[in-house]
Amino acid sequence: MPRLKQYPEDLPGVPLQDIIGDIKPMHNLAQERLGYPTQKPRALLERIIAASSNPGDVVLDPFCGCGTAVDAAHKLGRQWIGIDVTHIAIGMIETRMREGYPGIEFETHGVPKDIDSALRLATDDKHQFQQWACWQVGGYPREKKGGDKGVDGWFNYLVEGGKIETGVISVKGGENLNPGMVRDLGRVMERDRHRFGLFITAAMPTKGVRDEIASHPLIETEFGRFPAMQVVTIAELIHGPKPKLPPLISPVKKASRVETRVSHQKGSQGELL
Repeated sequence: MPRLKQYPEDLPGVPLQDIIGDIKPMHNLAQERLGYPTQKPRALLERIIAASSNPGDVVLDPFCGCGTAVDAAHKLGRQWIGIDVTHIAIGMIETRMREGYPGIEFETHGVPKDIDSALRLATDDKHQFQQWACWQVGGYPREKKGGDKGVDGWFNYLVEGGKIETGVISVKGGENLNPGMVRDLGRVMERDRHRFGLFITAAMPTKGVRDEIASHPLIETEFGRFPAMQVVTIAELIHGPKPKLPPLISPVKKASRVETRVSHQKGSQGELL
């Protein structure tokens, strides 16, 4: 019996659809997962941006979250503007972009740039000040408001044998400091078995506070001896020096870097607001 033989190139094909079903959703074990609750796969944003813009165009994401659209736009050679209202999002994007595209240059607006603006943030929004301060020391903040039980953030660092341990951060944005606050942090360190703690203050620490911090021992590590507890002022957050700690591990999990990064593409630049 005769039969019809067809070749793919002779078929009309399937019309372009608005349903994307070939990109896997973001699951708990995904390589590029950063821990941000609304994170989308970068492949999804790459497809949308590639289909709706040309290299050199400006991509605006007014609710940029952890910056997946910003990352995809930069990778595809677009200029970009990302906007978000929380310092946890802005801090995460800054870290993500600098680690993913070494040498990248972009401007961040609306974050403290000097001591006065940092003090203003501490006065206007205590929670956002805590988030910003934790990112400045290489840590990551608590996401939720409410009873923190003495913990405002954490930082990861390298220890003997290539293992990773966690230190604790306490942030005080008020004007009044006392040694009891330091003792509270010490109890948290003992309770949760943290070897290192950082006490970040908006106000200048009193002699009693400094003496209480100095009463904590030096910890011997493979990378040298470091104070178990350190105080960090706003001036040090802005101008340095950074706290003396073992090598820090990025607070942001590194997304998959299988593809070739293209941060050198002409016209690819951006701003965070």
